[in-house]
Amino acid sequence: MTTMTGTPTGEKTSLGAPQTIWQERPRAVGYVRQDFEEMGKKWTRPDGQKGRICSCAEAHKWELVDVHEDIGWAGDCLNRPGLIALLSDTAFDVLIVDRTDRLACKKTDLDFLLALLEEHGVTCVPATWSWEPLAQYMRWWYRSKGNPVYARLETAAAKA
Repeated sequence: MTTMTGTPTGEKTSLGAPQTIWQERPRAVGYVRQDFEEMGKKWTRPDGQKGRICSCAEAHKWELVDVHEDIGWAGDCLNRPGLIALLSDTAFDVLIVDRTDRLACKKTDLDFLLALLEEHGVTCVPATWSWEPLAQYMRWWYRSKGNPVYARLETAAAKA
């Protein structure tokens, strides 16, 4: 069983995935992406995404240590400088994206990224809970693995 105290370790669970054991205040990193085609849309503005990411971190008492950006990059390309920088140093517990489609626009890319993050004990959380298909899929993906972060988030949402 995964606990939420202590320091991060790379111990393997019975499923072969790294066991995440968090500090008292988990470290979070944000990720912002805006495509050139979305430049005129208010909801994709980087400052708005950053604000929602910061609010999410504060609400869950996560320490937001960095926010990576890819401005002008389409979601169907994984060769984005901000995403590569984020993945090159996974010394954090939670990745916060404004919406799931900011990370990936295709299910195959999302599967790849979630599995890669999971290998390093990182959970991806959207700051904005939407009913878009990729967001629902990501929730299902983590739920099916018994992810403790999503269990806490869903418990908190049910109480609200």
